[in-house]
Amino acid sequence: MEKEFLKETQHSVTLNVTAGKIDSFREIEKTTGTVRVYENGLIGVAGCLGEPDEEKLTEQAKEALGFGIPYPCRLEGSLEREEHQGGEILPIPAFIPTMQDFLDRLSELCPKFAFSNKIRLVDERSEYRNSAGRKLLFTGHAITVELLAQNRGSGNLFDTFFVWGGDHFDADELLAYFKKQYDAFYTPAELEPGRYPVVAQAENLCGSFLQHFIGDLYVAGASLVSGKLGEKVFSEKLTMCDDRNAATSPGTCFFDAEGCIAKDFRPTLIEKGVLTGLLTTKKTAEQYGLPNLGNASAPYDGVPDIGFSRLYPEATAKSLKDLVPGKAVLVVVASGGDTTPDGHFATPVQMAYLLEDGELKGRLPELSISGSFYDMLGKDYIGAVHNDPIENEMLIAVEMDVTKI
Repeated sequence: MEKEFLKETQHSVTLNVTAGKIDSFREIEKTTGTVRVYENGLIGVAGCLGEPDEEKLTEQAKEALGFGIPYPCRLEGSLEREEHQGGEILPIPAFIPTMQDFLDRLSELCPKFAFSNKIRLVDERSEYRNSAGRKLLFTGHAITVELLAQNRGSGNLFDTFFVWGGDHFDADELLAYFKKQYDAFYTPAELEPGRYPVVAQAENLCGSFLQHFIGDLYVAGASLVSGKLGEKVFSEKLTMCDDRNAATSPGTCFFDAEGCIAKDFRPTLIEKGVLTGLLTTKKTAEQYGLPNLGNASAPYDGVPDIGFSRLYPEATAKSLKDLVPGKAVLVVVASGGDTTPDGHFATPVQMAYLLEDGELKGRLPELSISGSFYDMLGKDYIGAVHNDPIENEMLIAVEMDVTKI
């Protein structure tokens, strides 16, 4: 009989913001424990909330083998590794006064906006051990500022987002970042319908395409890339991964729920245009004869399933100016779009800025953008940039059809 033990601890403080003021907070500390045992091609799982009693959970997991759930035993081999992402971002007693001071300064810089929503500080600790000798430990920290900005008097619930996340907090840096967007919001801009580079976070443009990289759908022939594993089917400029690297995805554990560790902590789906991987668990990888990338996720009391952290596009340029010289559309808010079964993608864009040579020039009226799966990841894919001052995020650029709504 083989065994896995997992323990997750998360401490979070979430601030609720209304009209630029912190009006409440919620502090949560959650610990979960999991034991999985494997015998005769079956899996037994037991989990708990709170500090785990490993011996008790092991006995419960053995009893769960009686449910007859098939699952291959493919434990990762002996390895001891720890990764610790930086230190404490802010002491808890200083969190509320520091964030209120930040909000006060932001309201002074952006007087026409009323801010609401959430600010969150999270500390994570993940532990994995198995009977094959693997021992992994991760500690990470992240802070996210997710503010809805309402143009005072507009009557809308919100008019744009001010969003940022990282593993540190520099109020001056963040205020300068948000001020650029505020100034551009009140500068009207126009763009004739046509084809333009569209710049956005990868999830906004490609998130709906992820279904085509699920191993089960690939094997069933329901994916647009079915039968193309190992082939070059996309742009040579495109390398796309699942980001489990805390350096670029703060607070994200470097190993998956089955103890797998990918190269650079980034399981790779596409490498220089070649389809190199699919989203699987160890069970689906063995069942279909597919490579296992290490994307598994699992509830504390359940069997592993396919998971995904965040899209990571490999950078192809140092700045937005290098990536998209000339005019481009920077998408901030886009919702209501969809992808057809044959891969055509379209979405309305509720909030976008005009870029010229990488600089924000003004706010565009509502738009519609469209493209198709193979074109957007192929001939129309322009590239990606990391940590540009305008967005402080990983952004991709794709040539798309842009029309006014």
